[in-house]
Amino acid sequence: MVALGAAGCSDESSSADTTTLVVATTTTVVAATTTAAPATTSTTSTISTTVPAITTTTIAKVKGLPLSAAGLGDALFDADSDGVVDFVNSILGIPTTDSGWVDATATGVGCPGAVIRFVDWNDLSLFFTDDITAVRHFAAYTYGPAFAATISPYGLATDAGIGVGSSVAELRAAYPAVNILPEDEFSGPSFEIEAGLRGVLTGTADTDVILSFVGGFGCGE
Repeated sequence: MVALGAAGCSDESSSADTTTLVVATTTTVVAATTTAAPATTSTTSTISTTVPAITTTTIAKVKGLPLSAAGLGDALFDADSDGVVDFVNSILGIPTTDSGWVDATATGVGCPGAVIRFVDWNDLSLFFTDDITAVRHFAAYTYGPAFAATISPYGLATDAGIGVGSSVAELRAAYPAVNILPEDEFSGPSFEIEAGLRGVLTGTADTDVILSFVGGFGCGE
């Protein structure tokens, strides 16, 4: 059993800690007008400029949960289930859903163990089981795909800065030995950085991107 450490981990991404979205300004110009009277001539020019305030939205990247084949930061695979949930709670807050412990056969997708549990924080899902050790422990996670315009929690990545949205070119540059797998009759295009750390791609070209990560070994494997 691997104990959890403190939550103060380094940033998992080598990129900036925030992303800023900027909404462009608009300008409206009213053309000049000229009026003529019998005795006099006058010209009036009126320019009306409307410049709304620039709207920015800054999204902070989550720190302390780097994606790896060993777990999520200090939340390591095989660690006690309640301790892992408490650790992730301390970083992300209360989970959006928690299945509680249920019969593993109820899922119908071949989950290991007698009882299993799924705890989700939006697009991040943690899987727990009592398989092998008979102790309820952390076994796997999935991160993505995003179910909204922006993935949540935002910015989880490997220590090399690779996360959901990274391109295949960036993935290859960070991990030269990565295995890129084309689509087949069973699944779509995917990648494997090492045993226990893999994911799904939009395609295998350099410009394609990562849709999701899977760490550890969970259901259907």
